[in-house]
Amino acid sequence: MNLTVRWTLFALLLTVNVTYQLVFPDTWHQIVVSALTGAGILGLLVEYLLRGRRER
Repeated sequence: MNLTVRWTLFALLLTVNVTYQLVFPDTWHQIVVSALTGAGILGLLVEYLLRGRRER
């Protein structure tokens, strides 16, 4: 995965997470969206650490 794509996805997931928490505070679906976007961000981080070190 290209570094630009990785950072774009990271920023998009983070933006969705923060925006959804501001628009729908204290709702059950806010928890679901936070969990899914958080998992996506962690997945990107793990992919960066594993693949990024092999490419160097």
